[in-house]
Amino acid sequence: MSGQDIRPDRHVLLELDALLAQIETLVAEGDRARFDADDHYRWVIHRLWIAAGNEALAYARLSGRAVRAGQPWGRLYRLRNMLAHDRLPDIDEDEVWRITALRTASLRKQIRELLS
Repeated sequence: MSGQDIRPDRHVLLELDALLAQIETLVAEGDRARFDADDHYRWVIHRLWIAAGNEALAYARLSGRAVRAGQPWGRLYRLRNMLAHDRLPDIDEDEVWRITALRTASLRKQIRELLS
């Protein structure tokens, strides 16, 4: 099956699952101390969350959902907006790490349920 044979909404969910898998890998390779001390590690996590938020927005649009009202789409989109538009000193890194460390697995579970 080629990429063109996959429904657009399903393709977005597959992309989102892959992004969350990358975040899970980074969480396994580090901890809060590394997140605070390693600018590159933190920046990569930020960038992956921005990409995940873009996919959440795409899925909401393709499925006719309100991105800001529905979960987990609203949460992902809000995090994306904070990371993409706020100045680095203004980002709540405690919130970013909490979501990264505590929510990634449950978000992946929700995505996989939609894929099944």
